[in-house]
Amino acid sequence: MPTKAVIRQQTIQALNTMPAAIRQRASADLYRQLFALPAWQNAKRVATTISGGFELATQPIIDQAHAAGKTVAVPATLPHRQMAFHVVDRQTTFATSSFGLQEPVNGAIIEPAAFDLIVVPGLVFADTGERLGFGGGYYDRYLPQTTGFKVALALPAQQTRQPSWSVEPFDVLLDAVLKAPVE
Repeated sequence: MPTKAVIRQQTIQALNTMPAAIRQRASADLYRQLFALPAWQNAKRVATTISGGFELATQPIIDQAHAAGKTVAVPATLPHRQMAFHVVDRQTTFATSSFGLQEPVNGAIIEPAAFDLIVVPGLVFADTGERLGFGGGYYDRYLPQTTGFKVALALPAQQTRQPSWSVEPFDVLLDAVLKAPVE
C-alpha cells in the first residue's frame, strides 16, 4: 500500500499535468452535477474554499451561490489546525496565508452547524465517501462539528473506487462524491 504522502504527490502531479481541455470539460460537468443536487438547491448557507492552482476552481461555485441568493463562506486557518468560515461578499478582503492560499480577513463567521452544504476539498476521493486530504487535519477537526451535506467534486485524477490509503477512525465520510467522467 503506497503511503499517503506518495498518493498525494502522485495526485498533485496528475492534476498539474491534466490537459486544459479535459480539465475544462470535467470541471463544467462537476459544476452541473453540484448545481443539480437537491442539497445544493435547498441550501441557504454554503461552505467552500478559495481554490489553489491545481485544484478544481471554486470561483464558479461561489458565483453561482451568490447568483442564487445563498450565503457563501470560505475558511481562514487558525492556530491548532482549526478553521473559521467567513462570509464572502463584496466587502470581503483577503490575505495570503502561510499555505499560499487566499483567506478572508473579515466578514461574519458562520458556525459549523449552521451550514446546509459543505464542498469539501481534498486530493483523492473514494466512491464509498472516504477522502484523502492535504495532510493538515483541518477538515478532520471541522467536519465532526457540522451537520450539513458534505460533498466532494472529483476530477478524473482524484477518483478511486476504494481507499488505497489507511482510513483513520476520525475520518468523516462524505455524503456524496461527484465524479467527472474519465476520458
